[in-house]
Parts: sequence; structure tokens; C-alpha cells
Amino acid sequence: MELRQPRSQAMPMSRGLSHVAMSVPVGTLTEEYRARLLEFYGRMLGWREMESLRRPDRITVAVGRSSYINIRERSDSMVTHGYEHFGVLLGSAEDLRRLWTDLANEGVDVQLEPFSTSDDGEGSFRFRYLLPMAVEAQFYAAL
Repeated sequence: MELRQPRSQAMPMSRGLSHVAMSVPVGTLTEEYRARLLEFYGRMLGWREMESLRRPDRITVAVGRSSYINIRERSDSMVTHGYEHFGVLLGSAEDLRRLWTDLANEGVDVQLEPFSTSDDGEGSFRFRYLLPMAVEAQFYAAL
């Protein structure tokens, strides 16, 4: 028997993701780590710390107009195996290509995957630096 909602009730619709939470081992969120993370992602993607949410065991970083990542120290911190990632949208094919080039020329050890794009420049690639999860940079005109 299939359950159906009455047609008179509208289905609640998500407006998008608000945040991604991830954990790191206790002792990771040193002042040096925070400074390196904020400098790198601030320069590459315009991310900034949400100072009002700062705690000794937590850093909260705004990654867009209405979304953020929350990184928290935990004794049972997450373990990743390579595929775990979250995506960020870029505004143009040019922005996507420029970010990949900037990351490829970065002087630090960024794990950067190659990417290919369609004829109109749509596509994506993943990279990892300092965070337990990789970031997938994307440009799709329909989004």
C-alpha cells in the first residue's frame, strides 16, 4: 500500500544546504592552523571566519551568502577515505578555470585532481587542503 500526501497540502521544499559539519582530532585547531586555513581559503574562495561562533574547539567559516562549514575538535574525529567531499558553486567557467590554475600554482601541498569541462566550460574538480573533506569546485550554468 502506497501512502500519498493529500493534494491540498504542499510538500515542504528545501531551500538548500545551510552547513557542513566535520570533525578533527583534539588539538588540531591551534592558532597557526586557523590562520593557515583562513588565509588559504580566504584568498582562494573568499571564505571568512564567523567570529561570533568562534570557540576554542570550533571554527565556523562562512563559505557563501547562506552557508558555512563547522569544524570541531572531537575525540572521535571523522575518518575519510578519499571520496568524501562537499561542493561549492562558482559564478562562471572562467572562475572555475582560474581557481584550478591558482591551486595548481600554489606553493603548498594542495591535493588537486585534474578536471575537464564541456564545450561551454561547465564542469568540476576536487581539491583538498587542511580540511578532512575535499572541496569540489563546480560551475553549471543551470545552477
